[in-house]
Amino acid sequence: MNKKQSLLNNLFSLLKGERIKLFVGLILAIICSALSFVPYLAIYKIIYEYSQSGFNFSFIIYWAIISIASVILKSLLLSIASLCTHLSAFNTMHKLRIKVIRYMSKLNLGFFNDNSQGEIKTALFDDIGRLENFIGHNLIELAQSFVVPIILFVILLIIQPIMAICILIPAVLGIFIPMKIMKGYPELTTEFANTISSVNTSVNEMVSGMQVLKMYHLSAKHFKKYTNSLSLYTTCLKKMAHKSCAPIAVTVVILDSAILFTLPVGGFLYINEMLSLGNYLLFILLSMCFFSAFFNLINIRMGIMELKSGLTHVQKILNLEPISEGTIVLPKKESYSVSFDNVSFSYSDTSVLKDVNLNIPAGSFTAFVGASGAGKTTAAQLIGRYFDVNQGEIKINDVNIKDLTTNSLMDTTAFVFQDIFIMDDTIFENIAMGSNADSSKVIEAAKGAMIHDFIMSLPKGYKTRLGDSEGIKLSGGQKQRIAIARAILKDSPIVIFDEATSFSDIENEHKIQLALANLLKGKTTIMIAHRLHTIVNADNIVVFNEGKIAQQGTHDDLVNSNGIYSTMWNAYIHSSEKEAV
Repeated sequence: MNKKQSLLNNLFSLLKGERIKLFVGLILAIICSALSFVPYLAIYKIIYEYSQSGFNFSFIIYWAIISIASVILKSLLLSIASLCTHLSAFNTMHKLRIKVIRYMSKLNLGFFNDNSQGEIKTALFDDIGRLENFIGHNLIELAQSFVVPIILFVILLIIQPIMAICILIPAVLGIFIPMKIMKGYPELTTEFANTISSVNTSVNEMVSGMQVLKMYHLSAKHFKKYTNSLSLYTTCLKKMAHKSCAPIAVTVVILDSAILFTLPVGGFLYINEMLSLGNYLLFILLSMCFFSAFFNLINIRMGIMELKSGLTHVQKILNLEPISEGTIVLPKKESYSVSFDNVSFSYSDTSVLKDVNLNIPAGSFTAFVGASGAGKTTAAQLIGRYFDVNQGEIKINDVNIKDLTTNSLMDTTAFVFQDIFIMDDTIFENIAMGSNADSSKVIEAAKGAMIHDFIMSLPKGYKTRLGDSEGIKLSGGQKQRIAIARAILKDSPIVIFDEATSFSDIENEHKIQLALANLLKGKTTIMIAHRLHTIVNADNIVVFNEGKIAQQGTHDDLVNSNGIYSTMWNAYIHSSEKEAV
C-alpha cells in the first residue's frame, strides 16, 4: 500500500479477491432498487386502465401478482446481495487486521510501550470495524441511490423534459444543501475516533486496577481518567447528533414534499395539453417514490467521514518506519559478549541515556541498578531493539545489533519481565509459546524452572488451562517460574531479567533462585535489580544515575567506595531490618 495515499482511496486494493462477491452484491442491489418501482408501476397501470376502460378485475389481479412477485424477488435478491457484500466486508476486515498485525510485528518493540492496549484495540477492532458498515451497507445504498434513479431520470427526460427537470429540483435541494451545512462534521468524526480510543484505554486501566478500587470502596465514577474520557465521548456524541440533525431534517422535508413541485407544474402542462393524463399520473407517483433512494445519502456521507477518520489511526500505524533488518545470523549455541559504545538515547525530547560505554563479557552476570528513571531499564531494552539508539552502537560479539536479522536477534536474547504475560491456554502452550518443542523438552524446562511439581499437582497437569476466562489463577512467583521455563526452553545465550524475584514470597523466591541457577549456566546475564541482595554475587554491578553510568564494579568494591551504590545498599539494609522487625 502506498503510504502517501489514504486507506479510503486504496479500499479497492484491499478488496482484492473479494471484488467478484462485491460486484455480484452491487448488481443484485441495483436490480432490487429497480424492483422497488414495480408496485408503483402496477398502481399506475391499474389507475390508468380504470380511467380508460373502467373496472377490470382480471387486470387488477394480474398486476397484483406481478407486484407481490416483485416484492418477494426483491427480498430474496436483497438477502443474497447483503450476504455477498458482508462476506466481502468481513474478509477485507480480516485481511486488513492481519496486515496491520504483521506490520506491527516489524516495528520496534517500544511501539507497544508508547501505545496503550486501548489505543491498539481501537485501531484493530473499532476503526477497522467501520469497514463492515461501509462495504456491507453503504456501498449497496450508494448503488441504489444513483444507478436506478439516473436510468429512470433519463427515461423521464425522454417522456417529458420539463417534468423531468421539475422532479430533479427536490433532489438537488434535498442533497446538496444538507451536505453544504454539514461543515465541521469531519472534524467531529476525528474527535469521536479519538474519544473511543481514550475510553478503551481508560477501561483497560480501570479493569486492571479493579481490586484496588474495590478495596478502597471506590466506584467507576471515582476513576477520573475513565469518567473524563466517558464525558468527552458523550459530549462528542451529542455534538455529532446536533450537527447531523439539521441536514437530515432538511433532506427529509424537501424530498418528502417533492410532490409539491410536480403537482402544480404537471397540472399546468396537462391543462395546456403538453402532458397526457397517463404521464401526469406517472410523474405524480414517481415523485412519491423516486427520492426514497436518496434518503440514505446523508447517512452514507457521515458514515464515510467516520470511516475515513477511523482509518486515519490505522494509517498512522502503517506509516511508522519498520525496524531496519540486517543480514547477519549468529549461531545460537555460542556464548556472547555485549557492548555499549557511546550510546545515547532520547524519548522525544527527553534524554534518557547519555554517552554510555559498557562491556559485558560473554558468560558473565551483570546487574543494572539505579533510581527510578535513571535509565537502567531502557539500557536493557535497547539490547533487544525495543528502540533504536540515537547515537552510538550496541554490539553482540562485535556485531552491531542493527546488522543482525530480526529473528537472529530474537533467538540470541531472552527477556523475563516483572509483568508476566499469560495466554488464555494450557500450561504446556504457555511454556512452549508456539514453538515446536515436544513434551519432553517442555517438561525438562519446567523442571529446570522448579514449576514441574506444582504443575503435576494439578488435576490436568500440563493440560490445565490458564488465563482469565476459565483457567486457574497463578501466584506472582508461579507466573515468574512459568516465564523462566519459557526462557530455559528458548535457550538464548543472552538473558535479561527485570528483577525476577520482585513480587515473590520467601518460598517462591528460593525456588526462583534455584530456577535461575539452572537457566543461567553459561549464559550472559543482565539483571535489572531492585532487591540488592539478589546481586551481591554479580560479576559486575553497573550503577545508572541520570542516564549515565556513575559507578561499576563488584558488590564489595562498590560498598567500600562510599558512592551512590553504598548509599543505596545502606538504605536497602536499613529498610530490610525494619521490615524484619
